[in-house]
Amino acid sequence: MLMQHLLCLFLLVVAPIWDLYDTRKLKRNPSSEQKIHYYKTICTWLWIASALAVVAIGFRQLFTISPSPGEISWLLRHPWVRYLVEALIAIVVIISVVLPVGTVIWKKLTKRPRKYSPAVLKSFSYFLPATWTERRWWVFVCITAGVCEEALFRGFMLHYLHVFPWTLNLTLALLISSVIFGFNHLYQGAGGVVGSAIVGFLFGLLFLLTGNLLLPIIFHGVMDLRMLAILRAPADTPS
Repeated sequence: MLMQHLLCLFLLVVAPIWDLYDTRKLKRNPSSEQKIHYYKTICTWLWIASALAVVAIGFRQLFTISPSPGEISWLLRHPWVRYLVEALIAIVVIISVVLPVGTVIWKKLTKRPRKYSPAVLKSFSYFLPATWTERRWWVFVCITAGVCEEALFRGFMLHYLHVFPWTLNLTLALLISSVIFGFNHLYQGAGGVVGSAIVGFLFGLLFLLTGNLLLPIIFHGVMDLRMLAILRAPADTPS
């Protein structure tokens, strides 16, 4: 129980403050060396925290869930609600991944000028990969975020809030875990916090509907990886 409390405290308080401090430091000195150091730091603490979550509650409890219809009746007992949730998730994936990546591919095939570039994402240029080495690290960051953030903010937090020790209503547990996930994106500003919380809530619903974290992990990783297609590739040859 102590490990669960400490891990929750870390995700609730330490991680968002730590990440906000690191991103501000990176923004002041966005060199490639500092950027890669930041990527390594993110991956390190996410994997360590995920390993601790496995120790605290077990692998099966972390990556699977079997809610009874009575625990979240508004979602599981009404087919139209399920279809609506699935449609919303599909829309989010289409808007955030399929359309921008498809547009980039289409313009490349038709040799049309691209509008998407680091200049469009100027406010986050200090964070996004710009060199081939950074892009390779970005792949690992995205895989890490997909696996570990889903394991921590969906798997662990839902278990901690709903099953033990707090035994909160499953809907309330999902809402709280989504808000905590949003606050772990403080570096993106208020809009990023709200947007991340909404996406986290949808991923949580997908977790409940499918019973495991496979699809949330895949969608999460793909949504982050899409930046490699949207951003212009470095002009130099990969080394």
